[in-house]
Amino acid sequence: MSASAHDLAAELDRIASDPETRALFRAGLNRAIAQRPADSAESADFMEAAAEALQAGLRLPTGERAA
Repeated sequence: MSASAHDLAAELDRIASDPETRALFRAGLNRAIAQRPADSAESADFMEAAAEALQAGLRLPTGERAA
């Protein structure tokens, strides 16, 4: 379910016109922006660990480890 352009414009006007709502919106936005790099770093660490586990488990018929 998506908001209509009119609903979105009305919500943005409400945020812009009310200092308390604007402060809460900015705080939430700042938290989301700050969390994004942490989420990305956590995902990268997970992917790296998964790749290492797969590489450790994959062996060539000769017994060598696959690259």
